[in-house]
Amino acid sequence: MGFLTTFTINNDGIDKILKNSNEFCEKLYNRALKGVTTDFGHGGYANLVKVQKARHANDPTIYAHMRNTVCEMNACSQDTETLMRENPEFFKDMLDYLRQEVGDLEKKFGEYQTKVKSQE
Repeated sequence: MGFLTTFTINNDGIDKILKNSNEFCEKLYNRALKGVTTDFGHGGYANLVKVQKARHANDPTIYAHMRNTVCEMNACSQDTETLMRENPEFFKDMLDYLRQEVGDLEKKFGEYQTKVKSQE
């Protein structure tokens, strides 16, 4: 198994990628190899891409898009702990959102299982 890197591109500046796309690809490549969460700009657009740290395929985590960012939500992650400490109100909003989504998904899955069983 290998490593995975998650990138989030701010669509407000996505047209900047076409300008000097080779440089953009080199930035993606280099940031993925660093293995740390970071942002980078391109073509005069600051913070165009958020790069999550590379994670081994056996190291699951959750990324949540909320407001104008994406955050790792992982109880064993220093990035998550930093978010919790430095932005407690936002962190609470993220937890509330995740809790609601898990509840909705459990309900939907239960409905699906009931439907499948009734078709047997």
